[in-house]
Amino acid sequence: MTEAAYRTTPEDVQVLRDHGWTEPQIAEAVYITAMFAFFNRVADAFGIAPQGYLEMDVPAREPLHRHLIS
Repeated sequence: MTEAAYRTTPEDVQVLRDHGWTEPQIAEAVYITAMFAFFNRVADAFGIAPQGYLEMDVPAREPLHRHLIS
């Protein structure tokens, strides 16, 4: 959705429904993804330097996507 939202199809959304997602949950996921994309673009436009969160020394975690659709 972040790179090519226009390619999202009703079938893509149906997969989420088939895995038990409700309409409000799907909408919230879309809103959150859109907000992150917006904030990143604004930060880039203003030249705000990365805060180094990706370089922090934190323990590895299981990827989040494994919990979203299983």
